[in-house]
Amino acid sequence: MGEAFGTLRFGRLAEILLYDIRRSQTLAGPSAVFVDGTVEAWLKARMAAREVVHVVNIPSNPPGWSAGKWGEWYPDILGRDGRLTVDTPKPYWQSGWLKQHDRLMAAVADMPGRIPLVISGDLHAIAEGRMQRSGALDFSRNPIVVILSGPLGTGDRGWPSAFRGIGASPPLHLQMKENLKPIEENGFIIADFTTDGITIRFFRFNYHRQSTGEIDTLEPFRVTELKRPG
Repeated sequence: MGEAFGTLRFGRLAEILLYDIRRSQTLAGPSAVFVDGTVEAWLKARMAAREVVHVVNIPSNPPGWSAGKWGEWYPDILGRDGRLTVDTPKPYWQSGWLKQHDRLMAAVADMPGRIPLVISGDLHAIAEGRMQRSGALDFSRNPIVVILSGPLGTGDRGWPSAFRGIGASPPLHLQMKENLKPIEENGFIIADFTTDGITIRFFRFNYHRQSTGEIDTLEPFRVTELKRPG
């Protein structure tokens, strides 16, 4: 199990929680999980510990958005009208996955004095949003910052809108403010940590219009300053 989760620690400044979502998934209905129970307990313990200034979650499967795929946190599926819907059951999707999502998001939000930040990839997009609510959970006082970090090398047929007919969209379970709606371009982020906050710079690259040699000299197209709660 250790190969599926771990941490990057930078002294007392930052701890980055890395975990693989589907490696230990179960198909047990309401009690199903994506992340093994021992890993969930470890994640909660690391978020509850107070010795590090910043704790950032980086799961392999992003919260905040959905493309209607099976192995996602959310029950949304692509409807005939080209929109996400929960009116049609998603085959083999497990309700316990969403329950675990809410438990983890509650732990992210319940970190006093820290920025509730989750960064992930997988959906082949660059995006930034604020999770205001997840089901019955209200995060509006200190919304969870969710970021799609961007894919480095997706080709034309690899974008969700190309082979699924829909890009990444907020699922119906969430109330999301999309500060940057998902952009289907190759890109990446660079995050700078200080004791007062986190600065995130967003970069994008279009290989149809740019040469690979330009990557080293890219300028950020967006900069987000996140300050620690008072």
